[in-house]
Amino acid sequence: MTQFLILISFILISTLSLSAESQAQINVNGINITGMERVWEQPDFRSKEIISQIKCAQAAGFGSIRLPIDVEFLLESDRRFLRELQKTVNYAKNQEIVLILAYFGHELTDQNAVQKSEMIGKNWQTILKRLKGENSNLFVELANEPQLSPQVWESIWPNMVAKIREVDSEIMVIVGATNFNSLFELSRTSPLDLKNLIYTFHYYEPYIFTHQGTEWTGDQNATIGVPYPFQEERMPLLDPKARNTPGEINLRDYYQTGHKVAIVDKIGQIAAWAAHYQVTLWCTEYGASSNADPMSRQAYLRDVGEVLKEFAIPGFVWEWEGNFGVSGLKLK
Repeated sequence: MTQFLILISFILISTLSLSAESQAQINVNGINITGMERVWEQPDFRSKEIISQIKCAQAAGFGSIRLPIDVEFLLESDRRFLRELQKTVNYAKNQEIVLILAYFGHELTDQNAVQKSEMIGKNWQTILKRLKGENSNLFVELANEPQLSPQVWESIWPNMVAKIREVDSEIMVIVGATNFNSLFELSRTSPLDLKNLIYTFHYYEPYIFTHQGTEWTGDQNATIGVPYPFQEERMPLLDPKARNTPGEINLRDYYQTGHKVAIVDKIGQIAAWAAHYQVTLWCTEYGASSNADPMSRQAYLRDVGEVLKEFAIPGFVWEWEGNFGVSGLKLK
């Protein structure tokens, strides 16, 4: 079975000539430089600090950058935001770095979708009017991890792209599916015939490993000490808080999900979707919490990175510094 899946992966790579050609400028080793999405920390956008992190990530071998930004917060609270953002974009241009600006904090819902999407489109226009022509390697990610019904999301995002095209007709726009940029949701959609569009998914499978001990995901992930790959002799006991939650089942079934074959299987599904429709596909987030032990994190990130590379999908690790930070890990 493993050999069959790997064979399929190389067949898919050969059929992805359109995507591979359009992605030729991408360094597959991408990283998220975070902080500007954390509104609870009341951030100010300071290019000097961000560029310093980018330089450190470059030194570690990361050649492409995704920059999550709470756009609405910064436009309203930081009068220097656009000027400092332009400095960051200029640095990326001079270094020939692929740079993604990702729109966080949009708060889209089924109820406010029309009004909010109009605001998001206008905010992108404000940014791109300032940055127009600054960087041919600049990409925009429309709205991070939308949590609407698929029908509502698919009815509004093309209009947001149209707003962007009014200002910049050539810039590459990245769009994902609902349910946290789920690859499974994405695989159920039919791509639109739009110019300069990239589809994205986020990969954090299996959740019982990648989000172990993270308070914001609830009791289901209270169990810590989950190794990667699965090793029966190292498996922890279920944390009492996780009893009678999905985490109990996920831990029980981890022997089926906690290895590279499972990663190939899942990413292979969305790679097949992209090959079928001949669309460009990126993974703009993958990672594992620092609550996992360093050796397991390194093994996991290496396996996901290798699988993405096998399928010719550029990937961006979450994140350089933070709860999932990799700045202290040896990833090569």
